[in-house]
Amino acid sequence: MTSPGGEATRDEDLLARVASGDERAFETLYGRYAVAVRAFVRARVPDTGTAEEVCADVWLGCWRSAKAFHGDAKVLSWLLGIAKRQIYMRIRRVRPNVTALDDAPEPRDDGPSPETVVLSEAGMDDLTSLLRRLPVELVETATLAWLHGLPYRQIASLLDVPEGTVKSRVSRARRLLRAQLDRQNDAAGKER
Repeated sequence: MTSPGGEATRDEDLLARVASGDERAFETLYGRYAVAVRAFVRARVPDTGTAEEVCADVWLGCWRSAKAFHGDAKVLSWLLGIAKRQIYMRIRRVRPNVTALDDAPEPRDDGPSPETVVLSEAGMDDLTSLLRRLPVELVETATLAWLHGLPYRQIASLLDVPEGTVKSRVSRARRLLRAQLDRQNDAAGKER
């Protein structure tokens, strides 16, 4: 949506219009962030049907709670906060199966980052699949940082942890993903 002068309407302005019942502003906001919200939810909810229900609840929550937005975070961070609450309400903190990777050998620190390799070689589905093997707190933090591009400060606020914790989780996720990629590459090399 553009303003009369032709510039894109700011997210905060759109949300203020949503708060006053403007459906076109809501559609524009949905168009901007539906993919990010869906990816955030799908990374945490393995069942497609449940994930779609959670996404619908997020957008309903956006419509109903737009007046509560104070502008102290990005609109995306606010939407993902709604998504996180909806997920927790839906699954009541049931932990998914987590593969223990703490005993993995120390990965090499050379080469491109795991997220770069996976995105360039295999794509988003493989990155999501690899991320799901990590502990839940690392999945959540890495997804916000890598897939949604949120700054560490906003991730810390969204997850209610210190910024240093966000940095260490991203670093640990990177190391564990690199170890997973190395094991996959070694296994692929042995199959040839």
